[in-house]
Amino acid sequence: MSTLVLVVLAVLVCAPAVVIGVLRNEGRRARDRASAATVHVDTAGVRRVLADGRVEEVSWAEATEVEVLRAAFGPHKASGGVVLIGAGPDRGALVPLDRVDATGLRLHLDALPGFDRRVFDEATTASAPSRTVVWTRHLSEESAVGGDPSR
Repeated sequence: MSTLVLVVLAVLVCAPAVVIGVLRNEGRRARDRASAATVHVDTAGVRRVLADGRVEEVSWAEATEVEVLRAAFGPHKASGGVVLIGAGPDRGALVPLDRVDATGLRLHLDALPGFDRRVFDEATTASAPSRTVVWTRHLSEESAVGGDPSR
């Protein structure tokens, strides 16, 4: 066999392994970047500090929507998904589903005006992948802050 044929065969055999290795590493890096070092939920709102130092936060007063995302793949698969508390397209915070109870998020969500726990519970146990809006602030609720379970 000629040297050129051996080189071509080596490239054809090694290239897929290299591509698979790079993709696997990129997936691991995405999971690491998205992992939460800390999640803090209180009467003021939600704050999540990511492992890479980025911060997500939203106050209950500015929250306009709560959404449950059940993950079958991607960086949130290990936690089962996330709860997104949003205040528009550029502001919000994610709480991994496996931290909902430990952070007390459920109690604070219950304090939001018109929040339906049954809808939330159904969304958190839905088959993955799924995406369910479980609460939306209505214009008539603008003055109601919510998030404070003592109210």
